[in-house]
Amino acid sequence: MKSTTDDSGSASPWLMTCLALAGGTFLLLNSQANDAVSALNGKIEGTYGEVNDTYSRGIAASLSIPVAESWGIQFDSLYQHASEDDFYGLGAHFFTRKSEQGLLGVVVGGVHSGTIDNFAVAVEGEYYFPWLTVGGYAGYDNVQNNGTLSSFAPRINNHDDFALANLYLAAYPMDNLMLRFDYTNRFNRNFYDFQVEYQTPVKGLAAFGVIGFGDGDFFQLLGGVRYYMGKTDKTLKLRHRQDDPTNILTGMQGANQAAGQEPNKPASNDGFKKKDA
Repeated sequence: MKSTTDDSGSASPWLMTCLALAGGTFLLLNSQANDAVSALNGKIEGTYGEVNDTYSRGIAASLSIPVAESWGIQFDSLYQHASEDDFYGLGAHFFTRKSEQGLLGVVVGGVHSGTIDNFAVAVEGEYYFPWLTVGGYAGYDNVQNNGTLSSFAPRINNHDDFALANLYLAAYPMDNLMLRFDYTNRFNRNFYDFQVEYQTPVKGLAAFGVIGFGDGDFFQLLGGVRYYMGKTDKTLKLRHRQDDPTNILTGMQGANQAAGQEPNKPASNDGFKKKDA
C-alpha cells in the first residue's frame, strides 16, 4: 500500500502556476491581437448538478491573451464545492493557432482538495472543419489521494503516475449551437461526456449542459451559464476558434470528484475510508 510522503514536492506545480500567472500579467500589458487570440478576452461560468448522486456546484473562469504573432496564452481557474469538499484549481495554456485551420499547444493544470490532488501536463490540439472541430490532449497525470482509500479508482491507492488522453468532436449545426462528445481516459478509467452549449440572444451569454457516463458506474449531470467577455457580436463557433481554448480544469473535475467518493453514496466523504495507521 502506498505510504504517505512529505508534501513539499507537491508545491512545485503550484509555484510554477503562480509564476505563469505573474508572467501573464506582464504579457497582458504588452499584448496585441493576432490570429491565435483575436483580442484580449475571457469567460466566467457557474455550474450546478450532481456527480454519482452527490451535489456539485461551483464557478470557473478563463483569461486569454494574444502574445507575439500567432501565439496566445490562457489562464484557467476553478472553484467547486462537491461532496462536502472544496476543490481549487489553476491552469495555463500556451499555444499557436491559425483561426481557419487549427490549434497546437501545451496545457498544464492542478487541482487541490481535502481528498485528492491532481496535476496534469499535456499537448493539446484542434483541427477545424467548416462545421466540425476535432480536438483533444494527451500527456501526464499525477493523482494523489491524500492518505485515504478510493473505491471508485482503486489504482490511485497505490500509484501516483498515469497517462492522460482526451479526444473530442464538437459539431456546429448552427453557428451559435455546439454539440460536443468527449472521450477521456484517466487513472485506468474511461469517461464519456455529451455537452450542449447555446449562445442566447443576450450578447455573450450562453447556456450549457453536460451528461456523462463511465467505468465504475460513473454518472454526472451538470448545467450552467457561461458569459463571454470581449467582442460581443461573435458567434459561438468563432469564440471557440478565435478566442479561448477549453478550460482544462472543468473537463477533468467530474472524474476528480468521483475519485473522492464512492458511487451511490450520500453527499459526504463516506466514499473514502481512512488508511490504517
